[in-house]
Amino acid sequence: MNHLNPPTPRVSVRELRLMTGRALLTTAIPFGSVAATREVVVGAETHGLDGVARLLDALPALRSRHLRPQLLDGGGQFPDPAAQPPLATAPDLLDLAVARALADGPVTLAAPGHDWAVRSLLPLAERHGVELSFTADSVTARRAPGGPRSGPDAAELRALTDGVPVDAALWRRLVAEAETALTPDSPLSRTHAGDSVFGPDGQILAEAGEDEPVEPAA
Repeated sequence: MNHLNPPTPRVSVRELRLMTGRALLTTAIPFGSVAATREVVVGAETHGLDGVARLLDALPALRSRHLRPQLLDGGGQFPDPAAQPPLATAPDLLDLAVARALADGPVTLAAPGHDWAVRSLLPLAERHGVELSFTADSVTARRAPGGPRSGPDAAELRALTDGVPVDAALWRRLVAEAETALTPDSPLSRTHAGDSVFGPDGQILAEAGEDEPVEPAA
């Protein structure tokens, strides 16, 4: 066995989703958009677009102020990539492209079509029966002749069956980032789930985030 070049580990799609979602919880992306953003990263990694590496590179910017796209006459103006990584608004772009294409026919939206996160939307759009094409500064969406894709595509099926190869160093970095979203262990943390802090008999003692949370009695 070559110990200097160990084989690249294969990560299950479930574990990739879990760690990606936790890492995104540490950013300024709204909580309600985390799951959709996670699927963009997982799809990118599954389809060979280095989603994990690119997410790690984008984390510092994603933790700054989150910018939402502006709707202009039914179209969209998305933040400049220099101001906010396109990953932050990729789910919004997907929703708008699918809705417009299915309702109105072919539509072209101004967006950074060269970006990895935007290109990762292609298989996600296919699930809704929409085809995407890209230029450097636009995305065009139109109905797919065959309608919505049923089931996983070849890359997704391979990932579900065999796992996703992820560089070991990158995976350790992602896990470390994901762990920062967890609440440190303490007597208080062991007594609450969500926002409510419970006593030994199940009564609510306080809401997490209050000025004076109640420590459980010894």
